[in-house]
Amino acid sequence: LLHVCSLQCAVTHVGLVAPAQRVLCRGCFNSCRAQDGRFRTMALAGWQPAAHASSSSRVLTRQISSSTPEDQLLAALPVAARLPLSSQQQRVGLALAAAAAVAVGCRCRLAGRRRRRGESCIGFRARNPSVRASAAFEADAWRKGFCEVEELEDGFYFLEGVEDLPADLCGTYFRNGPGKFRVGDARVAHELDGDGLMLGISFGEGSQVCVRHRLIQTQGLLRDQVAKRIFAKGMYGTQAGEGGLAIDPRKNVPKHTANAGVVYWEEKLMALWPFGKPFTVEPGCLGTVLSTEDDGSWNMEGCLDNEVGYGATPKVCGTEKCLTNIAQNPSALGTTIRYFEFAPGEWRPRYKVPRMFKVSGYTMFSDFAITPKWLVLAKPPLKADGFGAAMGKTFNEVLQFDESGNGELIFATRLKREQEEVTVPVDNLVCEEFANSYELEDGRVVLDMVAADRWDVGRAPDNGKPRWEAEDPSTRPRKRLVRYEVDLASKTWTKRELCGRHLGFVSVNPALCGKKHRFVFASVSHDENVGPMAGIAKIDVDSGDVDAWVPGPSEFAGEPQFVPRKGASEEEDDGYLISVIFDGEAQRSDVVILDAKSVAKGPICRFSLRQPMPHGLRGCWVEGMSFSEEEMKRKVVLLRMFKKKSSEWNAMDGGFSAMGSQPFFQKQGTRMR
Repeated sequence: LLHVCSLQCAVTHVGLVAPAQRVLCRGCFNSCRAQDGRFRTMALAGWQPAAHASSSSRVLTRQISSSTPEDQLLAALPVAARLPLSSQQQRVGLALAAAAAVAVGCRCRLAGRRRRRGESCIGFRARNPSVRASAAFEADAWRKGFCEVEELEDGFYFLEGVEDLPADLCGTYFRNGPGKFRVGDARVAHELDGDGLMLGISFGEGSQVCVRHRLIQTQGLLRDQVAKRIFAKGMYGTQAGEGGLAIDPRKNVPKHTANAGVVYWEEKLMALWPFGKPFTVEPGCLGTVLSTEDDGSWNMEGCLDNEVGYGATPKVCGTEKCLTNIAQNPSALGTTIRYFEFAPGEWRPRYKVPRMFKVSGYTMFSDFAITPKWLVLAKPPLKADGFGAAMGKTFNEVLQFDESGNGELIFATRLKREQEEVTVPVDNLVCEEFANSYELEDGRVVLDMVAADRWDVGRAPDNGKPRWEAEDPSTRPRKRLVRYEVDLASKTWTKRELCGRHLGFVSVNPALCGKKHRFVFASVSHDENVGPMAGIAKIDVDSGDVDAWVPGPSEFAGEPQFVPRKGASEEEDDGYLISVIFDGEAQRSDVVILDAKSVAKGPICRFSLRQPMPHGLRGCWVEGMSFSEEEMKRKVVLLRMFKKKSSEWNAMDGGFSAMGSQPFFQKQGTRMR
């Protein structure tokens, strides 16, 4: 089926009208956008937009009233396309236009049926790099995804009789991400300064689904609620609100939001933040369990000392089944990296003393990769304000992208024997995240990663608006899937692009972490241009094929979580992909489940949540975890008992904390809040 937007383009392609018209097909779009801005792609033959000069118009009206087929086709064209033509030119153009009308008309009728069934309007299989999609995103609909959700009255709810739910899907999907952006009338300046919101969706027997969500009850969240203002600054640029003591050192300590990731390991569910210790969460009621530290976070059986956090992108090694992660502590004198591994099935550190090494300069690593032998980091080309770093400013205030600089790939051994790190200079690589890495027989290391065209975490705007309202999401860095093959002996490397489509939230089958893989799962934008993540894709890194499904322009999917099928074969894509979609037009969130073998076919199961959920970040899957209604009721009752006790302690302690002598909202004898 052809992807054209109107009959005008069919005539344009045989040279009958100028190519830079207002209504363009996908093929003309890129060549004309520089001259005429960004337009909404239209794929409706025989229909003319009521206001085709407006890129935001979605109202279409039928414009056919002539008596002859030729007149009807000409009437369907925009006025600019109805030029005086010779009879021969008309016959050629109209013949091509008629063929396009039939093809696209069929596609539109098919899309209409699929929409009525709640399915995707776009699914495609394409060979990289010529991936084509036919929908643009609606920025206003995306912005509505930075919303807040009310706490559930009963703490949870069950959805009964979910249609087409796979019978062999049994477990719980957890997702974490910013979920509170406002304190009173004040809003955070950057979305990543929002408080963490944990979402839990359990799939049990039959077609029953248990849903619950709750904010992570950090010390920072409780301070904001009591003070009724943004109490402390954020790591990404949010400033403390006015009020309180004129001199209060707590205002300059960045707020721990626990919003960046989630992992489940040995009976503990943890909400992660790359700059602090994890918070443990009860998997059923999602209550925040108060642990070893004064703010309620956990030191992981003593592995984390006072100044050490725990990263937001942990990985389970596919070879040794160890839980691995890093912590980073940047300073004006250099950046210290600590590397943690926990033995399979235990909270026992693999190393008696955590591995530690130092990287030159003040820098920031967004992710890491592992192979059986190596821990791999990608250092971006950045310039640092040394004085600002010495004064304790945040990384977002200190660092700046160095366009002329070079990145580095750093390899640190995972083996128990001591070995020096290997540093390999590369091009101006900005690694946003790793998909996977593995070793070849000759000792070379293969790294598949998301590379951005520049380093930019986004600065808080100066106009008082939050970043998501002030910024055009299409101006953010473009991110592609690339592969580096590195020879550590000679410190040489090669690079090639695996997928040129704008993407993020990449992963592989968890069983292949650190092993050779064929498929990479990812979120993709609505089309090949930069934009918010919306669709779900499977990329064949051997052939370059892209198997993708993209929802409508007002819908935005998050990270696709791969879940192996029960009794799965050795094929690495034998399983499901689970994600949550936010529809800004309908103000609704849907859970979608796709067959990982046939992503382009769209969801095999789709159901709506009772409340719209904000855009999330990272998730995890816990196989076999589900709860009955009675179990959930008992858990919620227990949580409310602890919550009441905690409120009493906080009210009493608040009166003795006016001068900041108390940490304020310490553990205070309760186990959960």
